[in-house]
Amino acid sequence: MIAQTLSLSLAAVLGLIGLVHLAWAFGATFPYANRQTLARAVVGRRGITQMPSMTASLFVAMCILAAAAWAALLGRLVILPISPWLLMAGGLILAAIFLFRGIIGVMPAFERALPEQPFLTLNRRIYSPLCVLIGLGFLALTFALPNWSWRFSLLG
Repeated sequence: MIAQTLSLSLAAVLGLIGLVHLAWAFGATFPYANRQTLARAVVGRRGITQMPSMTASLFVAMCILAAAAWAALLGRLVILPISPWLLMAGGLILAAIFLFRGIIGVMPAFERALPEQPFLTLNRRIYSPLCVLIGLGFLALTFALPNWSWRFSLLG
Protein backbone atom coordinates (compact mmCIF):
# COMPACT_ATOMS: atom_id res chain seq x y z
CA MET A 1 0.00 0.00 0.00
CA ILE A 2 2.77 2.45 0.94
CA ALA A 3 4.74 1.53 -2.20
CA GLN A 4 1.70 2.22 -4.40
CA THR A 5 1.10 5.58 -2.72
CA LEU A 6 4.76 6.55 -3.14
CA SER A 7 4.69 5.31 -6.72
CA LEU A 8 1.56 7.31 -7.52
CA SER A 9 2.98 10.44 -5.86
CA LEU A 10 6.31 10.13 -7.66
CA ALA A 11 4.66 9.43 -11.02
CA ALA A 12 2.30 12.40 -10.55
CA VAL A 13 5.08 14.83 -9.60
CA LEU A 14 7.33 13.68 -12.45
CA GLY A 15 4.39 13.63 -14.87
CA LEU A 16 3.53 17.23 -14.00
CA ILE A 17 7.16 18.33 -14.33
CA GLY A 18 7.43 16.49 -17.65
CA LEU A 19 4.26 18.14 -18.98
CA VAL A 20 5.56 21.59 -17.98
CA HIS A 21 8.82 20.87 -19.84
CA LEU A 22 6.76 19.71 -22.82
CA ALA A 23 4.81 22.98 -22.76
CA TRP A 24 8.10 24.92 -22.62
CA ALA A 25 9.33 22.96 -25.66
CA PHE A 26 6.35 24.28 -27.60
CA GLY A 27 6.89 27.89 -26.53
CA ALA A 28 4.95 28.30 -23.30
CA THR A 29 6.56 30.63 -20.77
CA PHE A 30 4.58 29.58 -17.68
CA PRO A 31 5.02 30.85 -14.99
CA TYR A 32 7.02 33.78 -16.41
CA ALA A 33 6.18 36.61 -18.80
CA ASN A 34 8.70 35.75 -21.52
CA ARG A 35 11.23 33.13 -22.62
CA GLN A 36 14.28 35.09 -21.45
CA THR A 37 12.98 35.34 -17.89
CA LEU A 38 11.97 31.68 -18.02
CA ALA A 39 15.46 30.70 -19.22
CA ARG A 40 17.08 32.66 -16.37
CA ALA A 41 14.86 30.81 -13.89
CA VAL A 42 15.06 27.24 -15.20
CA VAL A 43 18.42 27.03 -16.99
CA GLY A 44 20.43 29.62 -15.09
CA ARG A 45 23.52 29.64 -17.30
CA ARG A 46 25.48 32.87 -17.09
CA GLY A 47 24.22 35.38 -19.67
CA ILE A 48 21.40 33.17 -20.94
CA THR A 49 18.89 35.02 -23.13
CA GLN A 50 16.71 32.23 -24.51
CA MET A 51 15.43 28.77 -23.72
CA PRO A 52 17.21 25.70 -25.12
CA SER A 53 16.04 24.42 -28.50
CA MET A 54 12.74 22.66 -28.97
CA THR A 55 14.62 19.39 -29.53
CA ALA A 56 16.57 19.72 -26.28
CA SER A 57 13.44 20.65 -24.34
CA LEU A 58 11.50 17.74 -25.86
CA PHE A 59 14.32 15.37 -24.92
CA VAL A 60 14.26 16.53 -21.29
CA ALA A 61 10.45 16.32 -21.20
CA MET A 62 10.47 12.77 -22.59
CA CYS A 63 13.15 11.67 -20.11
CA ILE A 64 11.15 13.04 -17.19
CA LEU A 65 7.93 11.45 -18.47
CA ALA A 66 9.79 8.14 -18.88
CA ALA A 67 10.93 8.42 -15.26
CA ALA A 68 7.29 8.97 -14.27
CA ALA A 69 6.32 5.80 -16.13
CA TRP A 70 9.16 3.89 -14.44
CA ALA A 71 7.87 5.03 -11.03
CA ALA A 72 4.47 3.61 -11.98
CA LEU A 73 6.11 0.33 -13.01
CA LEU A 74 8.08 0.09 -9.77
CA GLY A 75 4.92 0.54 -7.72
CA ARG A 76 3.02 -1.98 -9.84
CA LEU A 77 0.53 0.69 -10.87
CA VAL A 78 1.30 -0.45 -14.42
CA ILE A 79 2.24 -4.05 -15.16
CA LEU A 80 4.38 -4.83 -18.20
CA PRO A 81 6.41 -7.95 -18.96
CA ILE A 82 9.71 -6.47 -17.77
CA SER A 83 12.42 -8.50 -16.09
CA PRO A 84 12.59 -7.81 -12.35
CA TRP A 85 16.33 -7.28 -12.80
CA LEU A 86 15.73 -4.60 -15.44
CA LEU A 87 13.08 -2.99 -13.27
CA MET A 88 15.47 -2.94 -10.33
CA ALA A 89 18.40 -1.64 -12.41
CA GLY A 90 16.27 1.15 -13.87
CA GLY A 91 15.09 2.16 -10.41
CA LEU A 92 18.65 2.30 -9.10
CA ILE A 93 19.86 4.26 -12.12
CA LEU A 94 17.04 6.80 -11.76
CA ALA A 95 17.72 7.08 -8.02
CA ALA A 96 21.40 7.76 -8.77
CA ILE A 97 20.61 10.37 -11.44
CA PHE A 98 18.20 12.32 -9.26
CA LEU A 99 20.35 12.06 -6.14
CA PHE A 100 23.41 13.19 -8.10
CA ARG A 101 21.53 16.19 -9.54
CA GLY A 102 20.17 17.11 -6.14
CA ILE A 103 23.51 16.89 -4.35
CA ILE A 104 25.65 18.46 -7.09
CA GLY A 105 23.15 21.31 -7.35
CA VAL A 106 24.12 22.69 -3.96
CA MET A 107 27.87 22.26 -4.34
CA PRO A 108 29.86 25.52 -4.44
CA ALA A 109 31.43 24.66 -7.83
CA PHE A 110 27.97 24.19 -9.39
CA GLU A 111 26.75 27.45 -7.92
CA ARG A 112 29.83 29.33 -9.22
CA ALA A 113 29.26 27.92 -12.71
CA LEU A 114 25.57 28.91 -12.79
CA PRO A 115 25.28 32.27 -11.04
CA GLU A 116 22.18 33.50 -12.83
CA GLN A 117 19.27 34.60 -10.66
CA PRO A 118 16.56 33.58 -10.00
CA PHE A 119 17.87 30.09 -10.88
CA LEU A 120 20.35 30.03 -8.02
CA THR A 121 17.71 30.75 -5.39
CA LEU A 122 15.15 28.40 -6.99
CA ASN A 123 17.78 25.68 -7.20
CA ARG A 124 18.63 25.94 -3.50
CA ARG A 125 15.00 26.08 -2.37
CA ILE A 126 13.18 23.85 -4.86
CA TYR A 127 15.10 22.09 -7.65
CA SER A 128 17.89 20.38 -5.68
CA PRO A 129 15.78 19.37 -2.66
CA LEU A 130 13.09 18.01 -4.99
CA CYS A 131 15.67 15.99 -6.94
CA VAL A 132 16.98 14.47 -3.69
CA LEU A 133 13.43 13.56 -2.63
CA ILE A 134 12.72 12.02 -6.03
CA GLY A 135 15.99 10.05 -5.86
CA LEU A 136 15.12 8.78 -2.38
CA GLY A 137 11.65 7.89 -3.68
CA PHE A 138 13.17 5.78 -6.45
CA LEU A 139 15.46 4.07 -3.93
CA ALA A 140 12.53 3.29 -1.66
CA LEU A 141 10.42 1.96 -4.54
CA THR A 142 13.28 -0.14 -5.88
CA PHE A 143 13.93 -1.75 -2.50
CA ALA A 144 10.21 -2.25 -1.93
CA LEU A 145 9.97 -4.51 -4.99
CA PRO A 146 8.37 -7.84 -4.08
CA ASN A 147 10.46 -10.97 -3.70
CA TRP A 148 13.76 -9.29 -2.81
CA SER A 149 14.71 -12.38 -0.83
CA TRP A 150 14.89 -14.65 -3.88
CA ARG A 151 16.84 -12.00 -5.80
CA PHE A 152 19.50 -11.89 -3.10
CA SER A 153 19.59 -15.69 -2.85
CA LEU A 154 20.51 -15.81 -6.55
CA LEU A 155 23.53 -13.58 -5.84
CA GLY A 156 25.10 -15.72 -3.18
